Amino acid sequence: MRDDEGTPSISRGILRVGTLCVVVVLTAYFLWDMFSEAAALRRLAATAKNYSYTEKCDANGNLVATGDPNCVDLNHYVFVYGPVSRAFRRACSGKAAALLSFEEGKVARTEINTVEKMLQFRARNGVNSPCWPHNSRQ
Repeated sequence: MRDDEGTPSISRGILRVGTLCVVVVLTAYFLWDMFSEAAALRRLAATAKNYSYTEKCDANGNLVATGDPNCVDLNHYVFVYGPVSRAFRRACSGKAAALLSFEEGKVARTEINTVEKMLQFRARNGVNSPCWPHNSRQ
């Protein structure tokens, strides 16, 4: 078939379908990369690595006098930076207190994103976000 006719040629149709498939695959990959748990953990690790810590904590979030600064109190969480970063969630967040270990498959993506945003807020503003239950916000 000729290109100047009303219907496209078979090769042009195959090219369009191929282009559509490539666009769909690339879009799906970028959406997965933006919203997956692994991507959230990478973003948190990058944020935590660039944060300047002033307090020293052990692996359980208790303040200690020796060692390198590795933790920060974020009101809702005490974040401990290390090979396996951890956060100790406090009851003031509207949820029960808990230990969060930032390893793939061990913590919810929402918790990862919340801690990352709190670290960014603290780094930007020099203060913590207020401590109140989530359900009382207006």
